[in-house]
Amino acid sequence: MPVTPYTRLRRIAPYTVAGGAGVVLFYIAAQFEFHRRAGTLGPDFWPKLILGLLIIVCICEITRIVFARNPDSDISGVLQNIAGADPVAESTEPADRHPWRLLAGMAATLGYVALVSTTGFFLTTSAYLAAFLIIGGYRNHKVTAALSLGGALLLMFVFMKLVYVSLPIGSDPFAQVTLLLMQLMGIR
Repeated sequence: MPVTPYTRLRRIAPYTVAGGAGVVLFYIAAQFEFHRRAGTLGPDFWPKLILGLLIIVCICEITRIVFARNPDSDISGVLQNIAGADPVAESTEPADRHPWRLLAGMAATLGYVALVSTTGFFLTTSAYLAAFLIIGGYRNHKVTAALSLGGALLLMFVFMKLVYVSLPIGSDPFAQVTLLLMQLMGIR
């Protein structure tokens, strides 16, 4: 079926509306009045970052629709095509079902919620990430340890140092680990 200009306009419309709203909201966020403190992000940073990303995504999608031969074609499987895998062959195989993994993941999440105020964000998140890797079937224990500790450190740094979110430090003796890590990362 040939792609008509009307079809392209119909496909572009939602991205034009979302991108236009993003531009308006970005302008509003740029007008925030606040007292700037040296070395800290202002309240305008995160809204402007998210809106800027929204505008970029809308522009990219509008460009794709305008210049693609068939804008309705499925673009999934791009990473598999680059890697040389056949996404069609992989998607036709039935997926293994492991209901116990779902239950184990739910139990890990409940355990996380129950323990995070006592053991602190870093220790609880490290254990949670490790549990999910093991539940998911990953068996390289060195990589699991590196990913869970590194992931918890990265999340702690992003939330506490960049976004300024107060995370639970835990109660003693667990709080000492969190406080030491905060001191090493320069988090106040």
